[in-house]
Order: sequence, then structure tokens, then C-alpha cells
Amino acid sequence: METYFVDSNVFFYAKIRDKKYGDACAEILRRITGNQLTGATSTLAILETSNALRKYGRQDEIEDEVTALYSLPITIHELLNMDIRLATEIQSKTKVSPYDCAHAAIMKRTGVTMILSADGQHFDHIPGIKRVDPLDPTFTVGRGRRTPRD
Repeated sequence: METYFVDSNVFFYAKIRDKKYGDACAEILRRITGNQLTGATSTLAILETSNALRKYGRQDEIEDEVTALYSLPITIHELLNMDIRLATEIQSKTKVSPYDCAHAAIMKRTGVTMILSADGQHFDHIPGIKRVDPLDPTFTVGRGRRTPRD
């Protein structure tokens, strides 16, 4: 089963029950919990989720959310010095956010090429990374793979 890197916005939108993405993101997390989807993320994504909750006025929920994320059956990769160096190389070529470049660097280091993210403005511009929008109708989350439209 292919591994999907889970971007921080998937965790955040599921948590706040976002009107547009909340249900789809919550379903992704349910599929990961049910071992129907193999996920990976990073300590940076968890920190970004925490900061988004703080900005959203839900700082009292950060500790419980971090605990919940660490309880998922998901691989959590550390952000390494080598990732920062690669992220700066990616950023200089793409002009994409350094944070998203750090996620891409972690993905490249760990051999993950697919990312579940609502952030199309950034990941779509990084070579070697294929973004899947949580709302993409061609993505069959239950099978953990992309399937063609009928």
C-alpha cells in the first residue's frame, strides 16, 4: 500500500470541522486509524497544526490534539538538518514556502511521493511531489490509491 504524507491542514481541518474540508479530512484520519490508508507526517506538521489552532483561538486544545496525533498509526518523521539544507535548495528553485519545502525534503528523504493536502498553491509546484486534494473525486481514500474517474 502506498504511503501518503499527511499535511498539517488535513489535521487542522478535521479538528475544526472546516465547512469545506472537514468531513473529507476526518475521513482520511478514520481510514488511517482503520489501517485502510498508510500515512506519514512530520514533527513539523504537528507543530504547524498546533500553531494553526493557536491562531484560530483554540490554544487550550493543542495539548490534546498533539496527543491524539501521536496516537495515530502513522509514521512521524523528525525534521533533520539535512532536510533543512534540501528545503532551502527546493525553495530557491520553486519560491515555495520554506515550511512546505521542508515537508517536501522530508518526503524525498523518506521516499514518499504523494501528499494529502488542501494546499495546491505550493505543493503543485514542487517537482517529484504529487499532491492529492482531500476533496479530489478521483482519490479513493478507502483503497489508499488514486483510481480513474468512471
